[in-house]
Amino acid sequence: MSIEIPRSIDPSIHPLATGNYRIATPAIQELYDLVARCLRYRITGALIYGPSRIGKTRAIEYVRLLFARNYPKVTTYHAQCEHKPRHAEGPFFSNLLSAVGYPQPDTGGNPSKRMRLTAKIREAAARAGSGVVVLFCDEAQRLNENEYEWLRDVHDALDRQQIKLFTFLVGQQELLAQKTGLQIANKTQIVARLMVEEMAFYGVRNADDVATCLLGYDETTYP
Repeated sequence: MSIEIPRSIDPSIHPLATGNYRIATPAIQELYDLVARCLRYRITGALIYGPSRIGKTRAIEYVRLLFARNYPKVTTYHAQCEHKPRHAEGPFFSNLLSAVGYPQPDTGGNPSKRMRLTAKIREAAARAGSGVVVLFCDEAQRLNENEYEWLRDVHDALDRQQIKLFTFLVGQQELLAQKTGLQIANKTQIVARLMVEEMAFYGVRNADDVATCLLGYDETTYP
């Protein structure tokens, strides 16, 4: 395989040089199909779990780019769940406000943050011309039961405003154990809203997976 860079392009800014590019893998295709299926059948939540350092965060970015092209009226967000020594409502909603692009996410009290979050999402959905919003929560194994309940509250608040929020919890294998624990504790209101579907994410496993990745280089032209 040879990649020819046109003379008019500075090689130092080429995506291969900067690392600013995304290549599809079979697992990323499965993730895209899962998200599309959930939207089609109105399944409002799913969890995607797998070992660290196998490309889950890059997969979220790839799927968001693909959705922007294939479903331009669907608003998508990527929230990075933070490690916190103490789980509190204020920092939780500040993090979500930052994810949806609110300029001052840390200001105001908790009720104000909740209202600003739903208002910001509602504005984005109206601007896109659709009542469908997708939220990816990365490193979601860091969330606890209270934070799942607060996230469920956001679902309910948006639903009352005719906005359907789909949440995809992406993280390590502990996510599956969290779902099991919630089911044992009869916390079905969380599972039924946020954890209906499951997907085990994986990296490149064999020669066929490598061939899929290399095909992305062969079929892509820059600029």
